[in-house]
Amino acid sequence: MKLIVTHTSPDLDAATASWLIRRFLPGWSEAEHSFVFSGSTLEDKDPDENPDIIHVDTGGGKFDHHQTSAYVSATHLVFKYLLTQKTFKEETEHALERMVAYVNASDHFFEVSFPDPDNDRYDFNFSIYSENIKPTIKEDHAILEFMFTNLDIIFQTFRAKVIAEKEMKEGFVFTSKYGKTLAVESSNEVVTKLAQKKGFTAVIRKHPVKGNLSIKTIPSTEYDLTPFYEKLIKEDTIGTWYLHVSKNMLLNGSTRNPAMVPSPLSLARVVEILKQIR
Repeated sequence: MKLIVTHTSPDLDAATASWLIRRFLPGWSEAEHSFVFSGSTLEDKDPDENPDIIHVDTGGGKFDHHQTSAYVSATHLVFKYLLTQKTFKEETEHALERMVAYVNASDHFFEVSFPDPDNDRYDFNFSIYSENIKPTIKEDHAILEFMFTNLDIIFQTFRAKVIAEKEMKEGFVFTSKYGKTLAVESSNEVVTKLAQKKGFTAVIRKHPVKGNLSIKTIPSTEYDLTPFYEKLIKEDTIGTWYLHVSKNMLLNGSTRNPAMVPSPLSLARVVEILKQIR
């Protein structure tokens, strides 16, 4: 049995990397899937030791990118590997190149720099590929059900966006070492990215129930969170903190690794610590 392993709560990068393997790696079209906490491997074994098990976007193996600050993703790494294993038809290779380029940009949060990045059209781009469903789904009832599922998702996307816009207005805005900064209590993960699309260079979000914190900056070496991380772990000896290799993301728990311990620090205290950094 072939097995593809990725992290829990898979994102676009994990899903696309897995899809590339299922669709284009010979012998893997019937592969099954297994999930581990982000950064982990199946049964804590070497991610690349078993040729019938492929880890993507987790575990530090050949298809994980979290051990490097290079502009790559799991999708990018899988695609480059596929190019060495198989000759694609020209149009297939070019189509995949474009898909991979978008996923790579998205995984590095570069969509915040797209033109007019908070425009609703990005959240409704389902309309672009809904016209090309029939070659894959040929039966009308199945087409409708597929579109209903996607419209349900889009509805939830817009609902989360509306809530995020309201929560942003209730947040605390200040200027930090990293520029225009928003501190907000919210369980809505849309808040961070939307705030960045609206011009905030740094966002601190604390989950009001779970207590987890996330701090993210615009992707740039200019906004290195290392000094902030060092101050936080000196004061917080309970919470689990993870500084992303990019140095633009500081996490104290996520859906991809629920084993991380929430920080006891209040949002107000985290803001005060950030204000101390010059």
